Amino acid sequence: MAAISVIVPIYKVEAFLHRCVDSILAQTFADFDLVLVDDGSPDSCGDICEEYARKDGRIHVIHQKNGGLSAARNTGIDWAQANSGSQWLAFVDSDDWIEPDMYEKMMALMEKYGVRLVCAGRWDVSSE
Repeated sequence: MAAISVIVPIYKVEAFLHRCVDSILAQTFADFDLVLVDDGSPDSCGDICEEYARKDGRIHVIHQKNGGLSAARNTGIDWAQANSGSQWLAFVDSDDWIEPDMYEKMMALMEKYGVRLVCAGRWDVSSE
């Protein structure tokens, strides 16, 4: 049983998907499962997800008809509740990436302060 289920809804993010998934897999806190929800993406995102799943047993791929961001997140939550037994849920947008120690720091804060929710900050990055 993983401590965290990381849910990533995916739609038309072929150019960003590798960076996103690689940043999650590079976490210093490795006790997680990764739920990639292909929300009917018409590009090669579904194939990219399957390629990752073949390489790492923590990765679970769900393919569904396009229902939008909330539907994809809900599908990931449903999968985690039915299959993972994880204590925590985390969400990452598929065009974003996270710092390598993000989950380690978040788990330490939850333990230190006895809280049930931790929110991370963000940086806006543009390629202007």
